Parts: sequence; structure tokens; C-alpha cells
Amino acid sequence: MDLWRPLLSFTAVSALAVVLSRSEGSRSVTAAPDATRGLAILEHFADSLPRHAGNGLRCTSCHLDAGHRGTAMPWLGVTARYPRFRSRRGSIESIEQRVNDCVTRSLAGSALPENDPAMQDMVAYFETLRTAAVPTRPDTVRLEGDTVRGARAYLATCARCHGASGSEPGLAVPPAFGARSFSIGAGMARQRVLATFLRWNMPYDGAGTLPAQAAADIAAWVLRQPRPDHPGKERDWPRGDAPVDVAYATEGARAAGRPLPQPRSTLPRRMSQVTRKQHP
Repeated sequence: MDLWRPLLSFTAVSALAVVLSRSEGSRSVTAAPDATRGLAILEHFADSLPRHAGNGLRCTSCHLDAGHRGTAMPWLGVTARYPRFRSRRGSIESIEQRVNDCVTRSLAGSALPENDPAMQDMVAYFETLRTAAVPTRPDTVRLEGDTVRGARAYLATCARCHGASGSEPGLAVPPAFGARSFSIGAGMARQRVLATFLRWNMPYDGAGTLPAQAAADIAAWVLRQPRPDHPGKERDWPRGDAPVDVAYATEGARAAGRPLPQPRSTLPRRMSQVTRKQHP
């Protein structure tokens, strides 16, 4: 009977390996990165990697047209620009770290290991766009926004798709605010970033028709609605060079004696267990 024990142990281990091979986002670590699978993850992040998703967004909620639209933070040529120094981190950042930045901030989720097959598949998709021509950036909307006008403009222009509450369950569109939207640490939580995105891409069926002032007003109102917090955000821009439209105070800005923004309402994160290591 003892002769069977090694075989039984081997069988149990093999069965466990089969189970793990079918787990979330898995494929053989020896398989080559798959760009097609990478795009599928980017377009259906929560369905593909539910343990890493934290809200109702997906990567292509902001990077429109599978990252090809020039006015919506395109992925065209992105891998050719990394590694690079990023002031928010205060150090050199790899493309994998940049992806995790979006996962933990815009998706309010938890980071993937950099060698995770799903991460490598997403990077493989970006690699297919390496040599694509990088479009000219659209003009940045630098106007001050008015929240009273913004509330009216949101109801008139945005609520027909995003809902009056900005985050209604069952809607297929990205949540604009609330617990299912992007965190306060996301780039979209900056006034100028969101206003510029709205100016050139919204409404979805009339991109480019929203006046710059209306975009600024809507952004101002939307960004004053509650959204998920981002642990460790106070350590962003450690050199004290945070942009003027960052929605939260940083230690670097405080040490530099720069004006600090008024505190904004934040909500608990679903991914409350994330650590500073996962949230650069």
C-alpha cells in the first residue's frame, strides 16, 4: 500500500495544477504572450480578472477605440516611450508599472505581478502599436469650471447615458462618479485632464461638439462628487511638483509650501487590502 502513496501524491498535485491552470486569467507561463488575449483583457478587464478589478470601468473606458483614438489617451507608440521618468512616481517607470498604475488608480483595483501572463498579454497588445504614428495631442482645456453650470450641463448632456446618479447599476457605460467610478488618484480625477477628455470625446455620439467651457463646468461638478479613495496618494509627486489641478494634497507640495486643494469626499475602496507596493 505504501508504494501507492507517491503516485497518489503526484496525482493530487497534478489535479491541483489543472485547477490552477483554469483559474482567473491563467495560461501556461511558457506560452508566448498573446496580443489578441491582451486586447480582450483590456476591453473586458473585470470579466477577465475579477480579483484585480475594483469598479465598473475597463481599460477602454478611457482609452477609446482599443487605444487608437488620438483624442483619448491613445496607446499608439506607447511601448516605445517606456521605461521613462514620471514625476508622479518620482522615478523611472516601466510599461508594466504604468499598466498597474492604471489598474490601481483608474480601475480602483489591485496590481498584477509584472510577470503575470495576463500582464504580458496586455503588453503584447501594446507592442503591436509600437510603430504606429503618435497623433498630435488635442488642445488642453485650462478654463475654470463652474459647478452650478456643470450640474445643469451634466443633466442635459451626460445623464442620458451615464444616469443622473453617475453610477447606476446595469448601465453599460462607464460610471462617472460614485463607488463604481475611477479613484481620486486617477489621472481623470484632475480637472484639466477630465475637461479635455470631455471636450474632444463626449458626448459619445457627438465627439468634439461640447464647448470647452461646458466641458470645464461638467468636469468641475463631476469631480466634486464622491469617488473611491486611493491609499498612498499623499506620496505622489515626491519632488513637490504636483500639477495645479491635482485633487488632493501631497507631502511633496506641503513641504514645498505650495497651496493645497480643499479636501474632497472619497469612498472606501473595494480593494482595501492593497499595499503601498501595489500603489506607487
